[in-house]
Amino acid sequence: MQNNRFALYASLAMLLFMELAVFNKLRIFGVRPELLLIATVFFGFHFGAARGMEVGMISGILKDLFSMTAFGVNVFSFLLVGFLAGFLKDKLFKEDFITQFFLSCASVYFVSGIYFLYLDKIVGNNLSAVFWKQGGVKALYTGCMAPVLFFAFTKIFGSPKKQN
Repeated sequence: MQNNRFALYASLAMLLFMELAVFNKLRIFGVRPELLLIATVFFGFHFGAARGMEVGMISGILKDLFSMTAFGVNVFSFLLVGFLAGFLKDKLFKEDFITQFFLSCASVYFVSGIYFLYLDKIVGNNLSAVFWKQGGVKALYTGCMAPVLFFAFTKIFGSPKKQN
């Protein structure tokens, strides 16, 4: 089932719905977790940079369609996260909850950093205090959700066996 694109895209659509409808009501300190970012990290981390970039591009497009930011900011940042997760594919232990947590937290900071750099250029205000507060809470919330989604995605899509 690893190459079933319909299941992949349906999963991304379901994650977007959960992010916008379910977790919009379950905000912690005004933020919700980045479920599509977790999916991008998972597919890059388990299936390589090409699949991670594909999921990142689709996730970024979905996020951009339903957000107020300029189109392309999320596509660019999610695409980079998919590439970087794919780069780390053989360098970290995939089944470790701590790895999943910290990789997801770092991805949130990376995406938030790109977003706030973009806002700083457009708005012109110093947004560093907002970045650290919102980014920290979002990173922790997303990191806590990552092992759950990694487990679900592993059950649905499997994990490729390492070939020597």
